[in-house]
Amino acid sequence: MPRYLSLFKYTPEGRKGFMKEKAAAREAALKLTIESAGGKLELFNWTVPGSEYSGVTIAELPDAGTYAAVVALVEATGMFSEIKAIELLTASEIDRGLGKPLTYRAPGT
Repeated sequence: MPRYLSLFKYTPEGRKGFMKEKAAAREAALKLTIESAGGKLELFNWTVPGSEYSGVTIAELPDAGTYAAVVALVEATGMFSEIKAIELLTASEIDRGLGKPLTYRAPGT
């Protein structure tokens, strides 16, 4: 199953909600959302105050469309100013791609 790393930033209102509910409640809420989409939350870590991002997650989800739906649902709350997504690949996934016969011509050559 594809894995996705997400970096997120709370809005000021999102930070207030976080302070009220605390970290464990926010992790539990996201875990339930991801599980309802057929995925698994592998990691949910917070960053120290003053960091560029509020936290980071790694989740397994069935496909990119499902990941996009989860992010859209979370973003719709208005509690996040940014969610940055990075799809993670294993060495074997990259090696499969590198083993394909590809052709390419650089610009101007």
